[in-house]
Amino acid sequence: MTTRQWQIIDACIDSEVNVEAERGDPRGVIDTGRVIRRAGWDQVAHWTPGVPGSGTWPPAEQTVVVELAGDLWALVVSALGRWADVSDRIGEPEHAGAERAVRSLVLAQVGELLSDEPE
Repeated sequence: MTTRQWQIIDACIDSEVNVEAERGDPRGVIDTGRVIRRAGWDQVAHWTPGVPGSGTWPPAEQTVVVELAGDLWALVVSALGRWADVSDRIGEPEHAGAERAVRSLVLAQVGELLSDEPE
């Protein structure tokens, strides 16, 4: 995927975490979401706590690889679908399309890890 595609994931997971924080996190999403976002910062932006100047995103079209456990990808897929629907409802079809495209990309790459996850 590209840096921009990962940033779409990062934004959707951020939104998911914020909503769950307001609801009291009945699904246990906050910690999982933070793990996902931290993985992206570490693996893509090369963020290192306490190191000034670390944590810069590569160019938007640069190909990046993010490795996550299957259960983490399941939350990514779920969040991308949810926030695409929200984008549609609030009249942002470009965002919805981008979120669905990234969801399809993720499913194509790691779908076998999510055999129990509905598409």
